[in-house]
Amino acid sequence: MEEKEISQAVIGRLPRYFRYLGELRDESVERISSQELSEFMHVTASQIRQDFNNFGGFGQQGYGYNVEYLYDEIGKILGLDKQHNFIIVGAGNLGRALGNYLNFERRGFIFKGIFDKDETLVGQSVRGVRIMNMDELDSFVRENGIDIAVLTLPKTSAADIADRLVENGVRAIWNFAHVDLNVPEGVQVENVHLSDSLMKLSYNINRYMKENDK
Repeated sequence: MEEKEISQAVIGRLPRYFRYLGELRDESVERISSQELSEFMHVTASQIRQDFNNFGGFGQQGYGYNVEYLYDEIGKILGLDKQHNFIIVGAGNLGRALGNYLNFERRGFIFKGIFDKDETLVGQSVRGVRIMNMDELDSFVRENGIDIAVLTLPKTSAADIADRLVENGVRAIWNFAHVDLNVPEGVQVENVHLSDSLMKLSYNINRYMKENDK
């Protein structure tokens, strides 16, 4: 049977469901209704039920959702039951900060390597992982089964590096470089433009101030 096409809006909410359910599980909450979950997430109960129905529902009439089961099932949908090896290209402040983020491993994302062309950085380490020269990138990706690459480098070199990564088998790119990448079909790219997010915040502040000045 052909797999149902899921909207990006629904997919975008799955990590939030996973995060909130994880917090509930840690607090030993065993079950929760869609209405109770909506109060945590600020999403309507109807929307929650619609989202979960895309994947089979998960709930029982009159019972609600088993928190542990729902947490595990959403984790599987997100692919968090599998291990993904990732590297970081660009060992500046952002690259090193991401390399030091321990929560990646808890979600199955294994930090394997970090690269930079700056010779003053090469040889230093980030959480025990040595910063390597860009000359080592291609062979390292091939030999270590790297699934995901994180780009935290200037936009002028991001496109060329992305091409090299794809040629060597990388299937997904988490792109912090301020440029949109053109990659072959089947290679997944998640763009994170920090300044875009900040400008969106600025817009919302400005709109709120205007509305309250009336």
